[in-house]
Amino acid sequence: MVSLKKGRPTDLAPVERMCDLQMHRGPDASGAWQSDDRRVALGHRRLSIIDLSASGQQPMADAQRRFHVVFNGEIYNYLELRRELEGQGAVFRTQSDTEILLVGYRVWGLQILDRMVGMFAFAIWDDQVKELLLARDPLGIKPLYYLEAPDRLLFASEIGALRAVADVGAPDPEAIAEFLLWGSIGAPRTLHSGVRALPPGTWARIQAGRFQAPHEYYRLEDQIGRVEAMDAEEAAERGRAALRSSIKRHMVADVEVGTFLSGGVDSVALTALMSEISERPVTSVNLSFRSEMLDEAPIAEQAAALYGTKHHRIDIRVDEIQERLVDAVRALDQPSIDGVNVYFVSEAAAQSGLKVAISGVGGDELFGGYGTFARTPSAVRSQAWARHIPGASMVRRSVSRALPRLIPHHLARKAAMGIRHGDSWPGVYFTQRGLFNVEQVEQLLGPNGAAVVEASWPEHQLQSRLGGRDLPEAERVSAYEIKQYLQCQLLRDTDVMSMRHSLEVRTPLVDRQLFEELMTIPAEYRHLRPAKRLLRESVSPAVPAAVWNRPKQGFAFPIDEWLAQRSVPLSLPAHPVLSEEAVRGVERDYRAGRIHWTRYWALLVLGTFLNESAA
Repeated sequence: MVSLKKGRPTDLAPVERMCDLQMHRGPDASGAWQSDDRRVALGHRRLSIIDLSASGQQPMADAQRRFHVVFNGEIYNYLELRRELEGQGAVFRTQSDTEILLVGYRVWGLQILDRMVGMFAFAIWDDQVKELLLARDPLGIKPLYYLEAPDRLLFASEIGALRAVADVGAPDPEAIAEFLLWGSIGAPRTLHSGVRALPPGTWARIQAGRFQAPHEYYRLEDQIGRVEAMDAEEAAERGRAALRSSIKRHMVADVEVGTFLSGGVDSVALTALMSEISERPVTSVNLSFRSEMLDEAPIAEQAAALYGTKHHRIDIRVDEIQERLVDAVRALDQPSIDGVNVYFVSEAAAQSGLKVAISGVGGDELFGGYGTFARTPSAVRSQAWARHIPGASMVRRSVSRALPRLIPHHLARKAAMGIRHGDSWPGVYFTQRGLFNVEQVEQLLGPNGAAVVEASWPEHQLQSRLGGRDLPEAERVSAYEIKQYLQCQLLRDTDVMSMRHSLEVRTPLVDRQLFEELMTIPAEYRHLRPAKRLLRESVSPAVPAAVWNRPKQGFAFPIDEWLAQRSVPLSLPAHPVLSEEAVRGVERDYRAGRIHWTRYWALLVLGTFLNESAA
């Protein structure tokens, strides 16, 4: 917390309250600090992973007590940075990666952001010039939320902590529109009008009592298109070397680093690479369902035996998941149609004794594993002729509105989305990844729906995430998946759900150095079929055929069956921001088979948060 007005000192009590509410993010230790002039107050909950001694506790100050830091995440190259700084005369007092921030910022200033390899969100207070720096890692793995009040600025790792000590404002209609369009809310928006999320790869300063707009220091899209000439053999070798380097970085810790082991290519390949690098058997965890259709345990056990892991199979009943669904949804911190699976698998990893686990999130985005990689270009080509017809956009709009009325089925609504948005790459991608169509969202948001949706128009929003760049066609879908689905949904959900169980999840496939190295490999090699071929051929022994020959399954629960049985213990939203008639209409359409179950589920998730805000 930072005071924005002279004569209005900060108070430690709300900072300590926020720390208490985030105890699950760091149960090992806590700390709070307030500057002598009471202008700033910092608090921290610690999950001890590097330098387990008391010297690694936060808030941490440098030797001169000029800089004070609170830091969430890991700096994997901290030892290299330490040696470099020591070579310049720096003296360190701890063995922690946190101290790198203090010393590195004093020596390099903002350049430290480009030197660090890792995942991070941090705040550094400079007591000499009286300014605060907030920063977030390049790919957006760790979150940072802030709230600017008239007299103070508060920041935290979770929105719930801010809600407990300040007025977070009314629900933001544009954020709700974004959720209904995509199934998630991406930075800088949050569900609450008074809370903003610092975007990935940005920093912001508070100087002279003023909060300066976030400044971008890293643009992922700037790395796309730097392809080098190479043949298939060189591409495979370069990919394998980059993957091994990333895995090695992500295993840096003073505690055991385990792995999620499902039956998918990503988790099996990463487990194999970890086993190659580790000097002792890797601990692997699989959440096993007592359901033959959902259970991946047999394949996970086959992979564990092949790569010699110390395997933990954690059994859970499907009905137990159903009974605890409300807790899992509330743990999301803000609405998302995904993430419930991460809640339970993270709990299983924590039960096995792990504090750190490796996840394969990001593999589909890098190696072309999603169906969108084939469907999007195909749809763009199939509709290319219509772009040259005068008045085609008006025809598209008319047909897209009429089709669902003529054919009352959820597939007709999907086709209508394709017709409505099929005149651009971002539009076609939205038809693949989008949730509700724009007309449905307008209806759900009531009289002001059209204006709100216009401000959240999916194509414009997606293009703005890419800085307006026109990327090479071979890389467009990968960029869309990373900037929209991965950053706005998968990474955010993974962080908040895993930390709910005091588990740090590391993502070797979401790594700046890996990304930049793989972007030099032509897409034709990186996206080789069958799906993720480059990844599965980077390990030895090879990923078993039983893993990559089977249909892509994913790790999901039978929520569609529970909804059909009316056994999901969640309520539809009842809030002035939404039209009650339109909300009930979604339920009727779902029951009649006119819309896909994910639309109804999205409203139930949204209701969990909107109903609480209205109470």
